[in-house]
Amino acid sequence: MRYRPLWLSVALLLANAPTYAISPQAGIPSNSRLRVLSLGSKDSGHHVTAVVGQQIEVTLSTVGPGSYGDARVSSLAVEFQNNALGLPLNPGGPTQIYIFRTASQGEARIEIAGPHHDRDFSVIVTVEGKEVQNAFGTVDQSNDALRTSGWTNLVNNVRQTFTPSLPKLTKVEIELVVANPGETSDEITLMVLDAQDNLLAEVSKPVSASDCSHASFVLANGGLNVSPGEVYSIRLIGGTLLGWQYVEGGYPKGSATFNGKPLLPNRRSTFLFRTYGQN
Repeated sequence: MRYRPLWLSVALLLANAPTYAISPQAGIPSNSRLRVLSLGSKDSGHHVTAVVGQQIEVTLSTVGPGSYGDARVSSLAVEFQNNALGLPLNPGGPTQIYIFRTASQGEARIEIAGPHHDRDFSVIVTVEGKEVQNAFGTVDQSNDALRTSGWTNLVNNVRQTFTPSLPKLTKVEIELVVANPGETSDEITLMVLDAQDNLLAEVSKPVSASDCSHASFVLANGGLNVSPGEVYSIRLIGGTLLGWQYVEGGYPKGSATFNGKPLLPNRRSTFLFRTYGQN
């Protein structure tokens, strides 16, 4: 992952910052749902506590030109998942949501470079307890067809429709393949839209060519509320490095399109994907 270096060191501030907990602690039953640990600019410079397997979201807003940069994480106790765009869009400046997940007990510093390096964000996370299982819920919709050599690029408007059965969509996995070797990674954006083409969620992250077969995208706010039985679509946007794998037939509750038309003329086809959800 490419990171933008911080110009302003906050090590001394963090070393003397007070410690306080904003999250549930150890002892949570394994079948419970962990609430999201939500942080913002007011939390910069503090210590916070989380539980293994918990989702952390850092929401940062800007006014006017400029945006926050890439996130830096100091240890494997906390893993970066992806960025999300705050919706509805704010005409005064973007709202950026950085999504992380605690992976193991330990301590990690999260640093995010501010616009023009005058509003850098930094926080230390202490991770405690045992992992809560099924943090993203269960698999809801999945294209279980055997993968083939078929793929299409992400430069055009490529989409897969799906019909959820659970009321909250938490994560989407996409099966990609290296289409044009040369680069080491590509920035991939995943959108979720409703049947009227309204944008409901947008998340993005760099996907490595060496680890692209099951690219995972976590949705903000602990998941997106959806209506079971209604049709939604997944759209991917990227460069020329990676391609989205598809099969003829496959997933029965949706189909693949290419620039608004069926991906394969006169034949139903589907992209390889999987969604996770919760009640």
